[in-house]
Amino acid sequence: MNAIELPEPRLARWQPLRLGLVDLYHYDSEEFWFRDGRLLLRGNNGTGKSKVLSLTLPFLFDAQIKPSRIEPDGDPGKKMAWNLLMGKHERRIGYVWAEFARRGEDGRARFVTLGCGLSAVAARQQVDPWFFVADEVRIGQDLWLTSPQGLVLSRERLQEALGGHGQVFPNAEAYRR
Repeated sequence: MNAIELPEPRLARWQPLRLGLVDLYHYDSEEFWFRDGRLLLRGNNGTGKSKVLSLTLPFLFDAQIKPSRIEPDGDPGKKMAWNLLMGKHERRIGYVWAEFARRGEDGRARFVTLGCGLSAVAARQQVDPWFFVADEVRIGQDLWLTSPQGLVLSRERLQEALGGHGQVFPNAEAYRR
């Protein structure tokens, strides 16, 4: 099986390359690729276009989990736990991430990925988030958010998988700093 060739940056300034969702909302594992820093999402109403954007950008920049920030319609009843559990899961871990890249003066591509892991349990209706920044490793090439058996990585397993190529932050405040 041939590996998929991931997009590469062409500019010296930072630009978004990919967004991804793992076990979040209706997505098992989905990637959205940018072209020249732009993303086009097409589909019928209700297919999740706005949801993809609200769960990735600006969420990964401000790390605010309140419904007014993560719900396209601002519905206060749809807390982040709802995006994980969907009324049908008892327990679920999911991830959201965004990869950015640029070309260095030496011509080499530089990569950084911002991400958030989320865990929810139906009995609590609360989300346990952790955030990460990965340097010079790429999801789907050097770093996977699921095990070979398809299980979504816990916070601890993510830290192990990152090795020395990133950091996991226990809360939004530490991540933003």
